[in-house]
Formats: sequence, C-alpha cells, structure tokens
Amino acid sequence: MRSFSPASGELLNTSAECYHTISLKVDRALDVFSAPTLPITGTKREHNAAPTVRAQGIPITERDPAPSLRSTLTRECCQFTIIIVDDLATSDLSQAVKGVDAVIHVASPLANAAAPQVILETAVSGTTRILDACLAAGVKQLIITASIVSLVSPDDFWKEITITEKSYNPLTAEDALRPGAPGSLVYWVSKGLADLAVRDFKRAHPDLDVTTIHPSYIYGPLGSGQIYNSPASGTNQFIYELITGAPDRPVPGYDPATRGAPRSVDVRDVARAHVLALKVPASDAPKRFIVSSNRFTWKEAIEFIGQARPELKGRLPVITGKEPTVPPFATVDTSATEAILGLKNYVKWQDTVLDTIDDLLRIEKELAVVTQ
Repeated sequence: MRSFSPASGELLNTSAECYHTISLKVDRALDVFSAPTLPITGTKREHNAAPTVRAQGIPITERDPAPSLRSTLTRECCQFTIIIVDDLATSDLSQAVKGVDAVIHVASPLANAAAPQVILETAVSGTTRILDACLAAGVKQLIITASIVSLVSPDDFWKEITITEKSYNPLTAEDALRPGAPGSLVYWVSKGLADLAVRDFKRAHPDLDVTTIHPSYIYGPLGSGQIYNSPASGTNQFIYELITGAPDRPVPGYDPATRGAPRSVDVRDVARAHVLALKVPASDAPKRFIVSSNRFTWKEAIEFIGQARPELKGRLPVITGKEPTVPPFATVDTSATEAILGLKNYVKWQDTVLDTIDDLLRIEKELAVVTQ
C-alpha cells in the first residue's frame, strides 16, 4: 500500500476534548503540503471546538461545525469537511472514513475525565473502532497519538534505564481498577491497553500501515479556534500551577507515585511528528516513535519565568535553596524518531514554557480570571 499523498489524498483527523491542541497544531503543520482535502472529525463536547486546518486559497465545505470554527475558518481558508461524531467509542464511523486515504487518530480520554472503567473502555474501544473502520473502508495509513506512558510503568520512569520504542507498558486493567488508584495511573493504564490493542490489530492485519507517536509530557500554547472554560487543561495545568496558588507556596515536587519524570516536548513538535509520519514508507511491523526533547525542573522553570517575565515574580513559588533534589530518572532513545521520522530540531524548553505562560495569561484576561 502506498503512503498518504499530500497532493491528492484525503486525510481524516480525529480529536477529543482534551486533545484539540495537538489536532490544531497538526492541521497547521499540514500547511507544508499542497492543497490536500482534509475531512476532519471530532467528538462533540459542549464548549469545545473541532480541529481546524489552515491552507491558503482553498474553498471550505462545512457540515454542522462547532460555532467557534465558523469564525476561525472564515479567517483561515481551506478545503475542509467537518463530521461531528458524538462518541468515537459508539458512533457509526463509516461515513467519517469513507474515501479517506489516511487517518490521524488523536482522541483519548485524559486522567479523571470519567470513572476508571469508562476511561479504560473508551480508550481501547475508541482505538479499536477506528482501526476496524479504517480496515473496512480501505484506509491506507493510520497515525495514532499514543504516549510514552504506553511504553513503561510509572516505576520504570524513575529508574536509571533507557526507554525505547520496543517496550510495552506491563500494567493491567486490574491495576487501574483497584481501590484508591490515582487518576494518573488510570490514564497510564488506558494508554497502555490501547497501545496493546494496536499491536494485536496490526499482527492480525499486517497490510494496514500503522504508526504510533509516543510523546512525553506535552506543553505548549493552544491552537487558534480552540474553546476553553478555564486557562489550563491537561498537562498545561502543571505549567499554570507555577503562576497560581498561595504567594508563599513551595516549588512543586515530583511524587513518583503520581507523576512522571521531568521529560517533556512542545505540542508543536508533537504535531510535526504526526505529519512527518505520513511520509514514512509502509511497514509490516508497527512503526513507533518516541517524541521527547526537553528535561527541565520546576525550579529551573520558575527561575526562567522570573527573569523573562519579572512582573510575574509575585505569582511564582518561593525558591528557598532547600528544594529536594530530583531523583534519578530514565533516559529516552529517540534515535528512530530522528533517523526515520526526520524530527530533529525541537522547540527549546524555554520557548515552550514562555509561550505557554503567555497563552495562559491571554486566556486569563479573556475569561476575566481573578488570581491570588
């Protein structure tokens, strides 16, 4: 099977509530392609926007788009079809993938979005139903947003090992459903189970060209046209915590039981990885790429924000010089990402942090958020 042809093929991009920023950035990264037709689907959620695509000089086709998209698409013209899907885990997806050459599947529930059992079932069934629909429709290529947490267990993150794309998260549904399991662990398990479902599907259907992208913690500014009820959601909440809270609060720490090691990547680099994956030749085996470029501590981020935005010093945690050291943590092997995917020049962590902070402040102003 041939890979997606940007000049003539059709691309479907799925997105869920908490993954719109990746989708929006993916769609912007597609500007490098020449006039593709891009049918886009997104789960329908109140106060949410489906993804947008920006490509100059191409007419737009709309079907029941979210209101926020109407204004965005009038500014950023593209050939574009919006298909509202109420629930990727239960809705009929046949029309969404009909005539599509490639699918970028971004949607997945985040931690604490629902009951643990629901999160697990939605993550797995949403993925397998996309796989089934693609196979039935003759889709040639599928790019899936996985995670670095689908490669290892939480404990492994805090070991001096090297994480590669060849491993799989050993946690089971029973681990996530035990009483008192934190939401972060439930999310960790959901991504691992979904990744295993992709592996098993690929083994049963080797002709379907499948790629999974495995980013570490993702930070970065939101995309144009995105709707929000609060300044931060998802992992951007960790950045927002640096400028919200009691004036004399300490520097955030790292609890190995609930949080991964300080490894991150800019959302714009994650988007580029998805687009670059469209050009990688087909393979009988799943193509798996780790996307992780930055390692900085919260203390380093606080010091940098204080220097770059001195007006925010009163909102930052207090550095006493007695902060506990960060425990040793794993390294990641991104050699395949660089050699095969061609992703090398990443956004620096300082730019990621500052762009995210500036975007959070913009949203605060728009929402008239009152901070301490």
